[in-house]
Amino acid sequence: MKLVDRIFLWMYSFFIGIISFLFILVPINGKVYAWTSFYFEKYRMNAQNIVIPVLFFIVSMRFIFSGIKKQPVKSNSVIKHTEYGEVKISMEAIEGMAHKSAKVVHGLKDIKAIAHQENDGVVIHIKSFAFSDINIPEIATIIQKKVKEHIEQSTGVFVKEVKVTIDNIVLASKKRVE
Repeated sequence: MKLVDRIFLWMYSFFIGIISFLFILVPINGKVYAWTSFYFEKYRMNAQNIVIPVLFFIVSMRFIFSGIKKQPVKSNSVIKHTEYGEVKISMEAIEGMAHKSAKVVHGLKDIKAIAHQENDGVVIHIKSFAFSDINIPEIATIIQKKVKEHIEQSTGVFVKEVKVTIDNIVLASKKRVE
Protein backbone atom coordinates (compact mmCIF):
# COMPACT_ATOMS: atom_id res chain seq x y z
CA MET A 1 0.00 0.00 0.00
CA LYS A 2 1.33 3.42 -0.92
CA LEU A 3 2.16 6.01 1.73
CA VAL A 4 -0.61 8.34 0.54
CA ASP A 5 -3.13 5.51 0.84
CA ARG A 6 -1.92 4.76 4.38
CA ILE A 7 -2.34 8.39 5.41
CA PHE A 8 -5.83 8.57 3.90
CA LEU A 9 -6.74 5.27 5.55
CA TRP A 10 -5.57 6.52 8.93
CA MET A 11 -7.50 9.80 8.62
CA TYR A 12 -10.56 7.99 7.28
CA SER A 13 -10.50 5.45 10.12
CA PHE A 14 -9.97 8.19 12.70
CA PHE A 15 -12.97 10.25 11.51
CA ILE A 16 -15.19 7.19 11.10
CA GLY A 17 -14.25 6.23 14.67
CA ILE A 18 -15.26 9.66 15.99
CA ILE A 19 -18.56 9.62 14.07
CA SER A 20 -19.28 6.06 15.26
CA PHE A 21 -18.56 7.06 18.86
CA LEU A 22 -20.97 10.01 18.56
CA PHE A 23 -23.69 7.76 17.12
CA ILE A 24 -23.16 5.33 19.99
CA LEU A 25 -23.72 8.20 22.44
CA VAL A 26 -26.90 9.53 20.72
CA PRO A 27 -29.38 7.14 22.37
CA ILE A 28 -27.53 7.20 25.70
CA ASN A 29 -26.72 10.88 26.24
CA GLY A 30 -29.39 13.56 25.93
CA LYS A 31 -26.88 16.35 25.19
CA VAL A 32 -25.38 14.45 22.26
CA TYR A 33 -28.90 13.69 20.98
CA ALA A 34 -29.85 17.36 21.19
CA TRP A 35 -26.59 18.44 19.52
CA THR A 36 -26.95 16.01 16.59
CA SER A 37 -30.62 16.89 16.12
CA PHE A 38 -29.74 20.59 16.11
CA TYR A 39 -26.90 20.01 13.65
CA PHE A 40 -29.03 17.99 11.21
CA GLU A 41 -31.89 20.53 11.34
CA LYS A 42 -29.72 23.61 11.02
CA TYR A 43 -27.58 22.35 8.14
CA ARG A 44 -30.17 20.21 6.34
CA MET A 45 -30.62 22.41 3.27
CA ASN A 46 -27.09 23.85 3.17
CA ALA A 47 -25.16 22.84 0.03
CA GLN A 48 -21.79 23.30 1.74
CA ASN A 49 -22.46 20.32 4.00
CA ILE A 50 -22.31 17.92 1.10
CA VAL A 51 -18.53 18.40 0.75
CA ILE A 52 -17.50 16.21 3.71
CA PRO A 53 -19.80 13.27 2.83
CA VAL A 54 -18.63 13.44 -0.80
CA LEU A 55 -14.99 13.32 0.35
CA PHE A 56 -15.77 10.30 2.55
CA PHE A 57 -17.51 8.63 -0.39
CA ILE A 58 -14.54 9.28 -2.72
CA VAL A 59 -12.06 7.93 -0.19
CA SER A 60 -14.29 4.88 0.36
CA MET A 61 -14.39 4.16 -3.37
CA ARG A 62 -10.60 4.59 -3.55
CA PHE A 63 -10.10 1.96 -0.86
CA ILE A 64 -12.64 -0.40 -2.41
CA PHE A 65 -11.08 -0.24 -5.87
CA SER A 66 -7.50 -0.38 -4.60
CA GLY A 67 -8.41 -3.59 -2.77
CA ILE A 68 -9.97 -5.09 -5.88
CA LYS A 69 -7.17 -4.15 -8.29
CA LYS A 70 -4.76 -7.06 -8.56
CA GLN A 71 -1.08 -6.42 -8.72
CA PRO A 72 0.75 -8.65 -11.20
CA VAL A 73 2.52 -11.44 -9.39
CA LYS A 74 6.17 -11.50 -10.22
CA SER A 75 7.32 -15.08 -10.51
CA ASN A 76 10.52 -15.86 -8.70
CA SER A 77 10.97 -19.25 -10.34
CA VAL A 78 10.43 -21.18 -13.54
CA ILE A 79 8.19 -24.20 -13.19
CA LYS A 80 8.79 -27.24 -15.38
CA HIS A 81 6.39 -30.17 -15.38
CA THR A 82 7.73 -33.65 -15.92
CA GLU A 83 6.06 -37.03 -15.93
CA TYR A 84 7.17 -37.46 -12.30
CA GLY A 85 6.08 -34.12 -10.97
CA GLU A 86 7.02 -30.47 -10.83
CA VAL A 87 10.46 -28.87 -10.88
CA LYS A 88 10.94 -25.25 -9.79
CA ILE A 89 14.12 -23.46 -10.80
CA SER A 90 14.63 -20.13 -9.08
CA MET A 91 15.68 -17.01 -10.94
CA GLU A 92 18.70 -16.83 -8.63
CA ALA A 93 19.82 -20.25 -9.84
CA ILE A 94 19.44 -19.22 -13.47
CA GLU A 95 21.34 -15.98 -12.74
CA GLY A 96 24.13 -17.99 -11.09
CA MET A 97 24.38 -20.31 -14.10
CA ALA A 98 24.43 -17.36 -16.50
CA HIS A 99 27.13 -15.67 -14.43
CA LYS A 100 29.23 -18.83 -14.39
CA SER A 101 28.97 -19.39 -18.14
CA ALA A 102 29.70 -15.72 -18.93
CA LYS A 103 32.72 -15.72 -16.62
CA VAL A 104 34.38 -18.40 -18.74
CA VAL A 105 34.74 -15.97 -21.64
CA HIS A 106 37.97 -13.97 -21.40
CA GLY A 107 37.77 -10.21 -21.69
CA LEU A 108 35.13 -9.23 -19.14
CA LYS A 109 35.33 -8.04 -15.57
CA ASP A 110 32.74 -7.56 -12.79
CA ILE A 111 30.05 -9.65 -14.48
CA LYS A 112 26.48 -9.42 -13.18
CA ALA A 113 23.62 -11.56 -14.45
CA ILE A 114 19.95 -10.66 -14.07
CA ALA A 115 17.17 -13.01 -15.18
CA HIS A 116 13.44 -12.46 -15.41
CA GLN A 117 10.66 -14.57 -16.76
CA GLU A 118 8.48 -13.61 -19.69
CA ASN A 119 5.50 -15.43 -21.16
CA ASP A 120 7.42 -17.74 -23.44
CA GLY A 121 10.81 -18.02 -21.78
CA VAL A 122 13.51 -16.35 -19.76
CA VAL A 123 15.36 -13.15 -20.60
CA ILE A 124 18.89 -12.86 -19.21
CA HIS A 125 20.73 -9.58 -18.95
CA ILE A 126 24.52 -9.68 -18.56
CA LYS A 127 26.18 -6.48 -17.36
CA SER A 128 29.93 -6.12 -17.14
CA PHE A 129 33.04 -4.11 -17.83
CA ALA A 130 35.20 -5.04 -20.83
CA PHE A 131 38.95 -4.97 -21.18
CA SER A 132 40.18 -2.40 -23.67
CA ASP A 133 41.99 -4.92 -25.88
CA ILE A 134 38.97 -7.04 -26.93
CA ASN A 135 36.51 -6.96 -29.80
CA ILE A 136 33.25 -6.17 -27.94
CA PRO A 137 30.72 -7.33 -30.59
CA GLU A 138 32.56 -10.63 -30.99
CA ILE A 139 32.79 -11.25 -27.23
CA ALA A 140 29.13 -10.25 -26.74
CA THR A 141 28.03 -12.78 -29.37
CA ILE A 142 30.13 -15.52 -27.77
CA ILE A 143 28.66 -14.74 -24.35
CA GLN A 144 25.12 -14.75 -25.70
CA LYS A 145 25.66 -18.12 -27.34
CA LYS A 146 27.39 -19.71 -24.32
CA VAL A 147 24.82 -18.42 -21.80
CA LYS A 148 21.86 -19.47 -23.93
CA GLU A 149 23.26 -22.96 -24.58
CA HIS A 150 24.30 -23.53 -20.97
CA ILE A 151 20.94 -22.48 -19.48
CA GLU A 152 18.88 -24.41 -22.01
CA GLN A 153 20.99 -27.58 -21.67
CA SER A 154 21.18 -27.44 -17.87
CA THR A 155 17.61 -26.49 -17.05
CA GLY A 156 15.49 -27.19 -20.11
CA VAL A 157 14.17 -23.64 -19.88
CA PHE A 158 13.85 -21.73 -23.15
CA VAL A 159 16.07 -18.65 -23.16
CA LYS A 160 14.23 -16.08 -25.21
CA GLU A 161 17.01 -13.51 -25.24
CA VAL A 162 20.43 -12.77 -23.77
CA LYS A 163 21.17 -9.07 -23.54
CA VAL A 164 24.75 -7.97 -23.01
CA THR A 165 25.55 -4.52 -21.68
CA ILE A 166 29.10 -3.27 -21.47
CA ASP A 167 29.01 -0.54 -18.85
CA ASN A 168 32.56 0.69 -19.28
CA ILE A 169 36.02 -0.17 -20.53
CA VAL A 170 38.81 -1.10 -18.12
CA LEU A 171 42.50 -1.37 -18.82
CA ALA A 172 43.81 -4.89 -19.00
CA SER A 173 45.97 -5.47 -15.99
CA LYS A 174 49.37 -6.86 -16.90
CA LYS A 175 50.87 -9.19 -14.40
CA ARG A 176 54.36 -8.30 -13.41
CA VAL A 177 56.96 -11.00 -13.33
CA GLU A 178 59.87 -10.42 -11.00
